[in-house]
Amino acid sequence: MDEEVETMSAETSRKLPIACELLEGGQISRREELSRELFGGCKSVRELGDGYEFVFPGGKEWIEGLARFVAEERECCRFFAFELRFEPDLGSISFRMRGPEGTKEFLARQFTEEFAEEHSLELD
Repeated sequence: MDEEVETMSAETSRKLPIACELLEGGQISRREELSRELFGGCKSVRELGDGYEFVFPGGKEWIEGLARFVAEERECCRFFAFELRFEPDLGSISFRMRGPEGTKEFLARQFTEEFAEEHSLELD
């Protein structure tokens, strides 16, 4: 489970800006609401060299929520690489958000103090 695999191909590792292209208004509030709902159920977080791994319960609602989140994030934060792993016997779901240099710092800025404390993450 601790194995880290390089997944970014030469095509996807081209220089993309580490920035969110989300438009103002309702889209932002919807994204924030989805993120709070989704990441509020996160059981644990592991720091990776190029991002973070988040572990969620294995239920169908988490699969659906993660799929919606990835679909939305792919539109506005094109630099992310996403990975999902499902443990056997309806076990937990590991969700990795990775990317080029600067990705981990970008993600850390999105964490609330409460989330960081709960998961023993360092905020700079």
